[in-house]
Amino acid sequence: MASRPAGTTSKPRAASSDMLARSKIPVWVVKALLSSGIKRVSQLSAMTDDELLALPGIGKRAIELIRSSQACESGGSQARGSPVRR
Repeated sequence: MASRPAGTTSKPRAASSDMLARSKIPVWVVKALLSSGIKRVSQLSAMTDDELLALPGIGKRAIELIRSSQACESGGSQARGSPVRR
């Protein structure tokens, strides 16, 4: 087993299920989120629809896909945030 150099610490890694790349969110939405610095599904859960709409490349359809993906992954419970109006 290889040892780490002295003085280095490992950062706690996020659960792979929390990473956007492993989520059921469509790739085009994931790319827009990553370009805005969003890397984890848990970050999305903490954001309101209005905050998401402020991100470049994120519109009403993207929010619908994000929230429906979150609802599916959490067992079908109601998605957080105000509903997206058309």
